[in-house]
Amino acid sequence: MAKFLSDIKIIKKGIKRMYEDEYKTEPEDVETTGGLDALFGGDVEDATAPSTEKIVETPIIDDSVIGKLKASVDIPEEFKFADKMTFYTMLRNIFRNKYILVTGPSGCGKSSLGKILADITAKPFHQFNFGDTMNPAAKLLGDTKYNQEDGTWFKPSRFVSALQDSSGAFIMLDEVTRDRTGDLGNILMPVLDGQRYLALDESDDADVVQLNNNVFFFATANIGREYLGAANDLDRAWKDRFTGGIYELDYLPQKKEQELLMVRVPQVDKEDARRITEFAKKIRDLYKAEELNVAVSTRMCLSVAELVVDGMSLLDALKHTVLPFYPITAGDDTDRVKVIQAIQSMGE
Repeated sequence: MAKFLSDIKIIKKGIKRMYEDEYKTEPEDVETTGGLDALFGGDVEDATAPSTEKIVETPIIDDSVIGKLKASVDIPEEFKFADKMTFYTMLRNIFRNKYILVTGPSGCGKSSLGKILADITAKPFHQFNFGDTMNPAAKLLGDTKYNQEDGTWFKPSRFVSALQDSSGAFIMLDEVTRDRTGDLGNILMPVLDGQRYLALDESDDADVVQLNNNVFFFATANIGREYLGAANDLDRAWKDRFTGGIYELDYLPQKKEQELLMVRVPQVDKEDARRITEFAKKIRDLYKAEELNVAVSTRMCLSVAELVVDGMSLLDALKHTVLPFYPITAGDDTDRVKVIQAIQSMGE
């Protein structure tokens, strides 16, 4: 635990030092006279008199892993948690090497959170996005190459190098529900469970890559009716590999999202940040009521804030950023009209 804490970049101060500084008192001089005088601090007749000696209570120190993390690590300003315990249990899981799966709508900060946790724990960060490939096997294992000088040869993937990183890599498996081949889960099962190896092919004598003992996996998944491959729940066997738990993130409450905008885009006016996040909440409420097919993400809110800071009006920034997600489909403009009405209601 000590080594884990020493690697964290945003350490405040050690628990022991913290408590010593806060509760340290100087001992009072005591005259040693022996007998009852020494016991009661005076004559026997005065033994029942109220004591003027200061009583210092011993602080209760939470010596658990999570208790130590709470005392030593600040919650990062660049990410807002609806529940602070989420942050500390995630750090605990990294310390215990219990893999994490984070689900939630696109643009709610899942990928950003992974990078933040890697930075805090000072682990080398490797991100692998499975929404941009039709060949997960090549991304995870590598590929066969050929040139005239060397002939045919196998080039291991970047994923293989990350598994063997001697510093214990933080590996983010991003958008795992976007895999349409089914290969991703089959390849990763022995990687994520107790076997902890990666077979480079399916033959009986296949080369095997053993994982570094400190490698950590952080996976993200978009779950919802509007996401490709995400309409259904994740496979139970896949879920079981993430022993650190499955965290269901949602968009932040309006006030917290407003605070986040002002941290990420420091130049944005407080009133503009409020209006942007109130618009987002209005659209999300319509989405939850199934009156719209797509919600407004935090990522979109950040884009709007940046445009406003650079001189675009709030209404134009909302139209520019949001309307492309609500196209007119087969002559049906119902969603688009509702969003335009919501934008106009924000006024100037």
